[in-house]
Amino acid sequence: MRARDKIVLEEIQIEPGRKQEILQNLRQAAAEKRSIYCPSLWEIFRGQLKYISGFCLGGQGVCLLLLIFIFSYFQRTSQDMMTYLGTGSVTASFIGIFFILELSRNRDYGMTELEQTCYLNLKQIWCVKMILFGCMDLLVFTIMILGIAGNTSWGIFQIMIYLLVPFVWSNGIQLFVFTMLRGGKKEYLQIGTVLLTSILWLYPLSHPRWYTITYFGIWLIALAVAAAFWIREILRVWHKLGEGEMVCWN
Repeated sequence: MRARDKIVLEEIQIEPGRKQEILQNLRQAAAEKRSIYCPSLWEIFRGQLKYISGFCLGGQGVCLLLLIFIFSYFQRTSQDMMTYLGTGSVTASFIGIFFILELSRNRDYGMTELEQTCYLNLKQIWCVKMILFGCMDLLVFTIMILGIAGNTSWGIFQIMIYLLVPFVWSNGIQLFVFTMLRGGKKEYLQIGTVLLTSILWLYPLSHPRWYTITYFGIWLIALAVAAAFWIREILRVWHKLGEGEMVCWN
C-alpha cells in the first residue's frame, strides 16, 4: 500500500478537566430541553385565537353592534315591550350558530392535526372555544337584559328567563343537529336549523298573556327541560369525541 493511501489513526488526547467540563455542558443542555410542555391558561387562549375563524368572530361582533343599534332605534321610536322581547328572543336563538360553525371547522381534513400542535387534544380545544364564545354570548345577553329592563316593566330575573329559554333550546337543537350531520353542505343545514328555531320563537309573542307572571312557572319548567336536553347533548358530543367519532367525518 502506498504511503498516500495510508490512514493513520491517532488517539485524541483530552485533558481530564476539559472532558468533565464538556460532559457537564451536555448534561445541562439535556436537562434544559423541554420534552413535555404544559402551556399556561393565557397561552392556551392566545394560541387558540389565531385559529378561530374570522367569520365566526365577526358574526358575533356584528350581532352585538346590530343589537345596540336596534335598541337605540327602539328607544327613539318608543316601541312596546313585545318588540323589545321579540328582538331579544330572536337574537338569543341565533347567536349560538357561530360557535357551532366554528366547531364544524374541526371536522375538516387537517384542521384537527393543525390545532393539536398547540399541545392540546380535541376536547381541550373545544372547551377553550366554548369558553371564548360563551363570554361573547354573555356580553350580548347582558346588553339585551339591561336594554329590555330599562324600557319595560319586567324585572331583570324575569327577562333573563324569557331570553334563556330560546337560547338554551336553540343551542341544544343545534348540538343535536351537529352530531347528526355528516358529509358536505352541513353548514347550510345548520344555518337553516337556527333560522327555523329563531322564527318559531316569534310565535309566543302573538300571545302576550304568556309573558305574564301567571305563566312564569311554565317558563321555568321549559328552561329546566331545555337545560337537561342541552347538557345531554354536550355529554353525547363529549362521549363521541372520546371514541373519535367527531373527527374528519367529511
